[in-house]
Amino acid sequence: MGYYINPSVTPISEINFSELKRAGITDIYVLVKNDNYLSILPEAKTKADSVGIRTHAWVFPGFKYASQVRDMKIGVHLDVETYNMSEYVSEIKAMRQATQGVTFSISVKPDVWDGNQYYNMIAPYCDYIVPMLYLGEYPHEISSLSDWVMMYNLIFPGKIVVGLQTYHSENDTTPLNESTLLAEIRAVQLHTRGVILFRYGLSNYDG
Repeated sequence: MGYYINPSVTPISEINFSELKRAGITDIYVLVKNDNYLSILPEAKTKADSVGIRTHAWVFPGFKYASQVRDMKIGVHLDVETYNMSEYVSEIKAMRQATQGVTFSISVKPDVWDGNQYYNMIAPYCDYIVPMLYLGEYPHEISSLSDWVMMYNLIFPGKIVVGLQTYHSENDTTPLNESTLLAEIRAVQLHTRGVILFRYGLSNYDG
């Protein structure tokens, strides 16, 4: 299970990585930009490595240092929230080339829920796709999550890791209670290779 971390909100130094490990976190996705990745990622990787958690740089289009991140033995996670995926395919291809030897993943809007996201365009160039199935932002219920994830996985077998939000919505960042979050996780687990929780600092999930 993964966790998104925004270090500008929750500094790496304030995170107890041993607690993350005990909660079942296997991967962290740390938000960085062109001007700060060198000051953030080494600390994150050192602390994550010490407890056996993998580190990924969470970046947006325009990030220029994917190969440098690869050389740090850190994965790259590209966040592409768009309604025109074709505009980003060339950048995605280039980033895949720049990240050979480490994990390259892409988070995207949920297909069908939010129009045609053209997963077929990006699936060949990444290790996995992360549909952001944030129930607080879309008119869907926990009961439907399993069917949607099963459909994605049937079309792109082994390529789906589900993104779930740990709070009610963009307009209400009150953390979800643990039973609700666990219900969402259980609803998708059977048909996905993993789950990433968005995000650390907005969650009371502890195991």
